[in-house]
Amino acid sequence: MIAGLPALTVAALITAGPLAGPAAARADTVASARVPGVTAVAFSPDGALLASGYGDGTLRLWNVATGRPDGSPLQAGSAVNGVAFSPDGSLLASADADGTVRLWSPATGRPLGSPLATGSAVNGVAFSPDGSLLASGGASGDVRLWVVATGQPSGSPLATGSAVNAVAFSPDGKLAGAGADGAVRVWDLVTGQVYGSVLGAGPGAAGGVNAVAFSPDGTLLAGGYGNGTIRLWDPATGQLTGPALRAGSAVNGVAFGPGGKVLASAGADGTVRLWDPATGQPAGPALRAGSAVNAVAFGLDGKLAGAEANGAVQLWNAVTGEPAGRGSGYWIILAGAVLAIALSALAVLITTRGIWLARPR
Repeated sequence: MIAGLPALTVAALITAGPLAGPAAARADTVASARVPGVTAVAFSPDGALLASGYGDGTLRLWNVATGRPDGSPLQAGSAVNGVAFSPDGSLLASADADGTVRLWSPATGRPLGSPLATGSAVNGVAFSPDGSLLASGGASGDVRLWVVATGQPSGSPLATGSAVNAVAFSPDGKLAGAGADGAVRVWDLVTGQVYGSVLGAGPGAAGGVNAVAFSPDGTLLAGGYGNGTIRLWDPATGQLTGPALRAGSAVNGVAFGPGGKVLASAGADGTVRLWDPATGQPAGPALRAGSAVNAVAFGLDGKLAGAEANGAVQLWNAVTGEPAGRGSGYWIILAGAVLAIALSALAVLITTRGIWLARPR
């Protein structure tokens, strides 16, 4: 409770503003998503829950409709570098800096089974489209596949030769890995071989590739680079679809909107930028966050979440660019808060007048 304010005023502040997690030092510029504060975000498939991972080793689940926590924080034990929901929403996976992948039940907030040991810090996780496999990418340069039902490895690790900062599945089951060497690799999991040629700017690209994402129809693959650029490929041909998009600062995360017509990028300069992937042009002005943005995620209803280095999760309406909390519910709560303040002031006035009238004369 904030001292001196009625409960409804506090509710209005929570609804209108970002979702606040653990305190973290403000960081205006970062090279990648591996910093304190909020490191990762993901919406549940139905858009009702938002998961956020933190540098202090916790995960939080939020009720998107109310902006309030859904249960107590989950304790991962080390910095959480990535989060992902299974396609049916029954599982939440976390990529942990202690070299493990943990599976959680979003319904109960409890861990499921023993942590999956990878041998090096895990930077990203992703479920296959059918939910049967879980991929993890780590600092050792390996991409590992796990059978979700058993928690056992599926085949041998896929070697890249450099740290893997993120992983993503295409709708048809191909797997992409973002390499610190500046390359994006796409594997055919039937053969275990790289599909086509290695994509990217090549060794020496500033900051390497921090993030990858497929469009919902699988016709585009986006890679976000530490040198402030975003590249778009046709994964079927391995060809770039246009010139690099210039974000202006290190790109820590990328995500396509539900229809694939908008691409969002998370910037180290404290902005979330929206792009038209068909033209490579900005799709509206940059959205301003309170600090460096380490990851972005879209919900089904057009909400856009940004993971901030200051410990907050910001929600926007991706269509209007306005904070997502400021819908009809926001104004109802705000009106209630104003009414509560007015009634409180009236009560103080009546009490004060009563004391004044009761004084001896």
